[in-house]
Amino acid sequence: MIGQAAINEVPQSEAAAIGNLAALIERMRIGQERALEELYDATVGKLYALASAILRSAEDTEEIVCETYAYAWANASRFDARRANALGWLLMLCRSRALDRLRQRRATAAAVDVAALRAADTGGPDQPFDILSLMQQRSNVHAALSQLTPERRNLVSLAFLQGLSHQEIADVTQLPLGTVKSHVRRALTQLREALEAT
Repeated sequence: MIGQAAINEVPQSEAAAIGNLAALIERMRIGQERALEELYDATVGKLYALASAILRSAEDTEEIVCETYAYAWANASRFDARRANALGWLLMLCRSRALDRLRQRRATAAAVDVAALRAADTGGPDQPFDILSLMQQRSNVHAALSQLTPERRNLVSLAFLQGLSHQEIADVTQLPLGTVKSHVRRALTQLREALEAT
């Protein structure tokens, strides 16, 4: 039978680890570079996993993780242990930067799509109609997506634009797996109904 001491051991070790990370950030505030190295060693695996799940690109993931630690070093004084634990703060910084990078990628892809449409407009007599039809389809999809709540739109994006599994989405968003599945299913039903109506 497991004793009370063994039951209490895990939370105490987790609390100690969280306290250690906060202490490292405190040391970073006064410019101790060794504290940044120790923080990096203790947390890089988790930050890398999060950024990789969002970005699906080793190069982008490495850049975002480096940017996160650079920001944490320069802004250690902004860390408030009353609002978040140290790991949570780092993960939030990393997630925010990864999502920004993802939005930049989409904007670039959209610009490339427009350029491709313009370049394609040199074909035969029925080509302008094909382009107009394609643009109309995209417009319908964007309109349908805009009817979703921001949370469901984000989940659909993670599932279908980034190809994440339901479990990966749950890990990234910190939502229960059942909630992720339910929201994605309802979002797809809502999208289908909106597209059928157009």
